[in-house]
Amino acid sequence: MYENPRIISQAITNNRLNWDERGDRTIVVPSLIEWTLDDVVIGEETVIEWEVNGKIMSGKWLKHFVFLKDAKVPTWIMDNHNHAFAFWHEALWKWWIQKWSLLVHIDQHTDLATPGNFPAWKHPEESHEGLVENYTNTDLTIADFIVPALATGLLSEAVMVTGEDRNGAGVFVWENEKLVKKSAQLWTINDKPETPKSLILDIDIDYFSQGFDDAKTLETTKYWIERANIITIATSPLFIDQEKALEYLRKLF
Repeated sequence: MYENPRIISQAITNNRLNWDERGDRTIVVPSLIEWTLDDVVIGEETVIEWEVNGKIMSGKWLKHFVFLKDAKVPTWIMDNHNHAFAFWHEALWKWWIQKWSLLVHIDQHTDLATPGNFPAWKHPEESHEGLVENYTNTDLTIADFIVPALATGLLSEAVMVTGEDRNGAGVFVWENEKLVKKSAQLWTINDKPETPKSLILDIDIDYFSQGFDDAKTLETTKYWIERANIITIATSPLFIDQEKALEYLRKLF
């Protein structure tokens, strides 16, 4: 998966953001390597663009997505967050997680928008590498990659941790073909009556850009790191300076 970089010049995936304002422009998706935290390096290619007051702002890529070979649990690091969807499926195929997993999503944003198209498969075990990678890099953006994982049963619940407190901001499920907020207050892992089959921790480093107390947010994030079966991490070039993002990344591991 992600063996080679992709050049995207059409109005698809993250390249369709502000497409009319930006004109005919191109973004790049990096390849994936298996290496260490030291190999998470900022490159010069553009992975996302946006328009602010008539000026085009560009977010630079990671030279590679990195699968951490020395992590305690399978851990992927990427720039744009939608690629987490693909890596969750890879974890399922390799039996690192099960379907109906619990997602804990630590982020400045909920990323719970509904995509324009849902996956061609109805159940996660019907998916395969080519299908998932193509869907992720055609239909999904940084804002809408969680809902299709709920709709197809890869996830059972999505827990939103958007503030300092690890108890989060709500629990969301997919019921009757729509997203439903199940609870406004999150249980702690020790309080949950049924232990989930597996726990996916999904971190967006822009969580640390909100002016919260660093000690509290790092404590919250490490609490969930210790309980995760797999971890996906986005450095989020649209919302946080990438040098700062790498600083926080190294504080976590």
